[in-house]
Amino acid sequence: MKISQGDVFRRRENLIRRLRESDSLTVKELAKFFNVSAVTIRRDLLFLEKKKMIERFYGGVKLIPTHELKQPVQLEKTTFPVVIFVEEIKPLLVNGTQLFIGAGLFSTELIYALSFFDIVILTNDAAAFSIDHSEKKALISISGGELEKNTNALVGDFATHSFNKVAADLCIIEAAGFNTHEVTTKTLNESFVYRTMIQHTKGLKIVYTPSANLETVSSFMIDRTFLFDRLYTDTSIPPSILTSYQAQEIPVKVLFE
Repeated sequence: MKISQGDVFRRRENLIRRLRESDSLTVKELAKFFNVSAVTIRRDLLFLEKKKMIERFYGGVKLIPTHELKQPVQLEKTTFPVVIFVEEIKPLLVNGTQLFIGAGLFSTELIYALSFFDIVILTNDAAAFSIDHSEKKALISISGGELEKNTNALVGDFATHSFNKVAADLCIIEAAGFNTHEVTTKTLNESFVYRTMIQHTKGLKIVYTPSANLETVSSFMIDRTFLFDRLYTDTSIPPSILTSYQAQEIPVKVLFE
């Protein structure tokens, strides 16, 4: 039976989870657990090793504790036209709309901009807790959970369960990587939360990211690209990439300031 790319990504995510629970595991143990060949496991390990997430030794593997690296300096200078983004999605923000918003570099700014609308927001962005002003109309709820290292993202079982209990009208997720096949994020724990958001959204599923992240792959897949309804990005998107996305019928909206 042919295995999809999504199955491969999910196996690798679960492999990392297994390594978190053990000091080390052998190739044989992993192959038995996932019911695949040793060759398949070695291929997975090579992929993770190249990302500097694991360390291999003879016959086995262990997780590198510091695999969740700090964001590169250049990303700290990246900007995204949040105000223009909100103007574009304004027609979707009817009174009482239930939104899921994933944590990211620009999520707190986004949630602040959305707080002027009479909507309901559930987010795993811990920094959104401090949003309060005299014109605030939105009801902003924080999922709870454990704070992911070097981020504002709340993750873990508690965070995931929060989104399991609600059905959203609209889901907005910031991607760390985006290409024609998959939408990705930096950490395994975040990918679980964002995938849950998507699964419990009955309306549009929106992904946004700076153009610098297009045609790149971050560490963990959130889900396949075709499951998202619309991509928003900035005007620095290369014309060749925009043309390619349009040719493949990937709905993309360029935000002109």
